[in-house]
Amino acid sequence: MTTPSGYRRIDLGVGRSVDFLAIDAWAFALPDAAVASEGVSATVDWSRGRGIETAGDAGTPAGDLAAVHSSYGYTMRVPGGTVPTSGLTWVGVHPAHRRRGLLKSMIEDHFTRSLARGESVSTLFAAETTIYQRFGYGLACPTYRLTLPRGAEFRPVAGSDELRLRLENADLETHAPAVRAVLARDARPGAMASVGDPMLANLFFDPEGVRDGQERKRIAIVEDEHGPAAFALFQRKLGWGDSAPKGTASSQEGWAAVTAAAERRLWSALADLDLMASLTVSSVPLDSPVVHLLKDARAATALMRDQVWARILDVPAALMARTYGANVDAVIEISDLQITANSHAWKFTVVDGDATVVRAPSDSPVDVRMSIQELSVAYLGGTALDALALAGLVDELRPGVVAKLSDAFHSRMAPRGSLHF
Repeated sequence: MTTPSGYRRIDLGVGRSVDFLAIDAWAFALPDAAVASEGVSATVDWSRGRGIETAGDAGTPAGDLAAVHSSYGYTMRVPGGTVPTSGLTWVGVHPAHRRRGLLKSMIEDHFTRSLARGESVSTLFAAETTIYQRFGYGLACPTYRLTLPRGAEFRPVAGSDELRLRLENADLETHAPAVRAVLARDARPGAMASVGDPMLANLFFDPEGVRDGQERKRIAIVEDEHGPAAFALFQRKLGWGDSAPKGTASSQEGWAAVTAAAERRLWSALADLDLMASLTVSSVPLDSPVVHLLKDARAATALMRDQVWARILDVPAALMARTYGANVDAVIEISDLQITANSHAWKFTVVDGDATVVRAPSDSPVDVRMSIQELSVAYLGGTALDALALAGLVDELRPGVVAKLSDAFHSRMAPRGSLHF
């Protein structure tokens, strides 16, 4: 691993939390209330905290922190299975140390350490969409940001109105078990089947000084005969028009629903809160039941937004962690500028849903060529390889192979991550 001259990589435990958070305050223009909050340290997994500090070369003082990052380890749903995943987060470079290769060094460090832990996929939520594509991340979960008018009507779903609904002040200790129960039932690709304590602490983190006029975080929980079946963190902001209330409600931090009945119960309640003119829901899957259940689709506003960006770190491990919808026998050549172990031609064979992925012999004819970014885009099954080929991002050398691969990779459910991080 390489580190720019004059710098060195270091572990950053909770003992240096103030320094760690100070870098991110610079990088993201965070208000003092966020970085000084009592609970902010719990939102970082300090076993994964890393930084880059000055090494004291060329007259520069040693020990000045210049850049930081961490990650969340979690189990992600993929079609037919799960995969150990490393969610990159808290990435920040102090403005005085930009343009020196520190981000590249941190990404390399993150990849190496994630692979050593057996995490074959990395994910992130991008503050800026262009930055991480340089390192092979691709948009694996396109979603809608959906704004519903007050009292939006939904088509009936059997049993939905009878499901128990709880609306309460969000509290980590009280509500973490319900959130975990919903996540464990959620089969959608990209969903977080199991998460650690820091990621849940991040979900519930709610310092008063950063609410920007919104109320404290609330939580809605829907329960069916099997237990919690849906949840959503939400907040309201009161506003007034000339003659009527114009408040807004939003759910942006995280939500999940495991049945159509539970999802209808959830959003029909939150879209009809007193004094609210609208409800905005982020991270709505493209095939979400709420999209099809709306009686008046024109009354809603849907904006396409990026959500989870994925990056395959270990090609054979990641591809063999999921199942596929069609039999295939193809040689796929992958180019990967950061992880050379992935830059090979791979013999990809699917029989009855299960894949075998091995290095192809050197004299094997290649059927398809693509970058690690395109493979990562298609990995969760939400973007067709056909579409990537049509865009000129996948090269087909044997006619008909892309169509077969596209059928194989396709997921019957559009992917979406459960929690924002």
